[in-house]
Amino acid sequence: MQREQDAWDYCTIVFRTYHNVGGGEHGGLNYGLLWFEAEARGHNGRYQAGKSSEVPFGRMAEGVPDSRNAAHVGVHRDLVNVLRNNGWEQISGGGAGWWEKRFRRHASKAPQSLLQKIRSFFARRRLK
Repeated sequence: MQREQDAWDYCTIVFRTYHNVGGGEHGGLNYGLLWFEAEARGHNGRYQAGKSSEVPFGRMAEGVPDSRNAAHVGVHRDLVNVLRNNGWEQISGGGAGWWEKRFRRHASKAPQSLLQKIRSFFARRRLK
């Protein structure tokens, strides 16, 4: 088991889309939404460390977020700022895409999950 002082959580930003495929009034064009999520795992298990706002994905270069699209870049930047404000530090550029930033945060700085809050509540009641 990892010692508490050495325990870290890591997260990587990934993108998600919702597609409304073709037909109707848009002449068969593919429309939908794009957003970014920070997928975390580590000492505190697996969880979502953050999620950006959803924006129309518009034109996506080869089916991935476009670094020339101001909306894509803007919501990504907002998510990075939220992560930093929540104690995450960037440790690398991540994967192959410009959006795949990787972060770490000491496990003790993570907010408690609902299950952890319930356990703490009952543990305090037993001590009384």
